[in-house]
Amino acid sequence: MRWAFVSDIHGNLPAWNTVLSDCAVRGVNRIVCLGDTVGYGPQPAECLRSVWSHSHVMALGNHDAVVGGRLSADVFNDRARRSAEWTRARLGDAAVALFAKLPVVLRGPGWRAAHGGLSDPAAFPYVFSEEDAAASFAAAPEQLLLCGHTHEAALFVVGESGRVHKTEPQDFALEPGKRYLVNVGSAGSPRDGDPRASYVIWDDVERAIFHIRAPFDFSAFRMAVAQADGLDPQLVPLLRAAAVGSEPDAVREAPDFSAASGQRVEGGATVASVEAELRRDNARLRGRYRLALGAAAAAVAAAAGIYFATKTHDAHFPPRSTTPILLDETGGADGNLLPPLNPSRTGRFSCEPYGADLADARHQSVMADEDWHVAISSQDSSCEARFFAPSLETAPGARIEALARARFSGDFKGSFQLVIVAENEDGTEKELLLRNFSTTSTGIAEEALPTSIRALRASEGWRLARATTDPIPATTRQARIELRGAFSGTVTIGAMAARRKAPSK
Repeated sequence: MRWAFVSDIHGNLPAWNTVLSDCAVRGVNRIVCLGDTVGYGPQPAECLRSVWSHSHVMALGNHDAVVGGRLSADVFNDRARRSAEWTRARLGDAAVALFAKLPVVLRGPGWRAAHGGLSDPAAFPYVFSEEDAAASFAAAPEQLLLCGHTHEAALFVVGESGRVHKTEPQDFALEPGKRYLVNVGSAGSPRDGDPRASYVIWDDVERAIFHIRAPFDFSAFRMAVAQADGLDPQLVPLLRAAAVGSEPDAVREAPDFSAASGQRVEGGATVASVEAELRRDNARLRGRYRLALGAAAAAVAAAAGIYFATKTHDAHFPPRSTTPILLDETGGADGNLLPPLNPSRTGRFSCEPYGADLADARHQSVMADEDWHVAISSQDSSCEARFFAPSLETAPGARIEALARARFSGDFKGSFQLVIVAENEDGTEKELLLRNFSTTSTGIAEEALPTSIRALRASEGWRLARATTDPIPATTRQARIELRGAFSGTVTIGAMAARRKAPSK
């Protein structure tokens, strides 16, 4: 699958439209917006509408946060503050409501992204230096990190030595033992001396990054600025770029080339074949961007409207449940709030209200075994698989105990853990804790385990993962229990449970 990561569009509709068209040409399957859709540019409402319509997921940028009331404009310089005020006056309540719920951090299979650095994403730190990048590497475990915010495309690499190196943006394939932080640059307001729209493509099949620069209609952008009511051109940084702020002088006077009404050209409707030119163009694109037949098939599937799981390599069974389980419910006789696993054994896999995500369905599968347990198999230890329970609605001060039992095949290699994730009111997520599976019931007697967990005995190969959170903070709206990891072999999930625990004294 091909992901496009786009950041800092800043109300530049011509640049965004160019990126959209470019994505279609290059076989992009999903678009990820890393924030600052608005600010500075002349068409904030039009941009926001199109970006929201075409992006599969969006993160919050600092300009978005100020316009949405989640960040004080005091953090801006005078030009940025005046621009934010102008932008806010041209956006309605729906825009503010959207910004109020956008997450700050995005996480996908093998990657993590935010508008600014990952060291403190809610503060939108800039990543200019190797020291800045090192802080992000220390804060996030994924091999591939992505950000924007600086308006300058860049690449940071760290290997076994632990020393971070900054290099020029370039196309590259991920190598084992190395981690990467990619600054995707700015689509709508670059500041690196090149006014063309900047974004990157992540091909998770080739495991390669492609840096893209695409020229957009500079004249249309200038015209939009001129026609924007009350917008001071001095507030638009991109106009200071020579290629955008002016246009070449005319070298001759042009006559009127329009045909008179009712006339037809001599020679009738001549036809010129462009097949040879198209073949040359296609060969050039394949050579430059390494488009495979699978990508072409994916583009055909997209045009036909086929569900992503059939045209991409990841798979979802099904989307996450939107109805949380109330934490103040008593649960079953042993207090378990989660329903029993009941996976289907015919047709497309389903275990609702539980769900599963596979990063690469070509090398991973999920199914029900003969005992109605959930078996996840993987042939690629670099790809993550997740199995998650429906969210639990929380209350400030409450605590959650999570338990799960799983069995691991003899050829298992990699990692697989129980994770409790906090889903906060501002749309962000935070891992509250992570536990590995053990062969013993450390810290709890066997008879004190929930019935579904107790029924799967360690003597039969079942391992236990158990943890209890600290008191839930007031900013947490829901919590989600996940079992996830990157591995080769098979993990069989036998049971999951969650219990409400009394607040700490």
